[in-house]
Amino acid sequence: MVIGAAAVLALALIGGGTAFAMEQQVTLDIDGEERTVRAFDADVQEVLDSEGIELGEHDAVAPKPDTELSAGDSVLVRTGRELTLELDGEEETHWVTALTVGEALDQIGMGDDTLELSVEPSEPVPESGIEVEATGARQVAILDDRARTEVATTADTVEEVLQDNGVELGEHDEVEPALDTEPTDGMVIDVLKILGEPTTEEKPIEAETEKRETDELEKGEEEVVKEPEDGVKEVTVATVMEEGEETEHVLEEEVLEEPVDGVIEVGTKEPETEVGGEADDLNWAALAECESGGDPTAVNSAGGYYGLYQFSMETWESAGGSGSPAEASSSEQTMRAKKLYNMVDGNWQSQWPECGSNLLN
Repeated sequence: MVIGAAAVLALALIGGGTAFAMEQQVTLDIDGEERTVRAFDADVQEVLDSEGIELGEHDAVAPKPDTELSAGDSVLVRTGRELTLELDGEEETHWVTALTVGEALDQIGMGDDTLELSVEPSEPVPESGIEVEATGARQVAILDDRARTEVATTADTVEEVLQDNGVELGEHDEVEPALDTEPTDGMVIDVLKILGEPTTEEKPIEAETEKRETDELEKGEEEVVKEPEDGVKEVTVATVMEEGEETEHVLEEEVLEEPVDGVIEVGTKEPETEVGGEADDLNWAALAECESGGDPTAVNSAGGYYGLYQFSMETWESAGGSGSPAEASSSEQTMRAKKLYNMVDGNWQSQWPECGSNLLN
């Protein structure tokens, strides 16, 4: 039997206790592109060297470079690339080895965040890098009667937030803030459900009356300068559900006629104490000291007497006074007392039987 020279050599080597290194194949995956390469008892670094692959500062390889390879193993190589992320106006740059934007966000720990991106998550990240604008999720609360729901959203409007969370609005339901408002972090969206059809009616707007002081009127006197005129408003009301109970709620108010305020002038001028005749020459201070201790606000409630000279309401009003004597000024009380003296023709005994003699001191 003739044996070929190669076979003879092989046999000789086996017989001599030496064997050729066994050829093996591994899969090399470079940035998603795979190819099969031959390796002879090599580790990862030797395979990279044999293929002319030099790792940069931000590149990654798996498994580790000193890992011994076996037939059928795979070596994964990813080139480093820059991801510039502008999040809510703040820009930051990350080195990633991901092939898509979604994978890149996972690598920087933002894959679980709810973000609104300027590109799709499947967008490739080229070796030259990529710039991505992102809006972070805002935490808002939806109040729907007694139910409060906390949600994270990237919606552009309140209306979209409600739609995204399954809140259906009726024709007359009210939402605060307005549906076209841009959501902000911490915002509370209040949904008011309207039961039935709203009703509209006109209601008066009560006018106010302003009091103005004037020295053209004596103290205690008042004069109506302008009568108040009530206005009119159109009010739309509806039955709503608040805290689990049906409640009437004002949806809208429209002023049809503005109210016109009234004006009353209140006198501040102290009345003249001179009334003429003998009364002006009497000692009224002595009488007041005896009757009330000189206190213009004195009230003898048991007997119904008031002020410096202890007027009864009947004698006070007969002398032209109004209101309570104890609320009038000292000068008005003295003027009214003098008038009373003249009205009774100087018969002071009929008015001040115990203290009246002091008038003559």
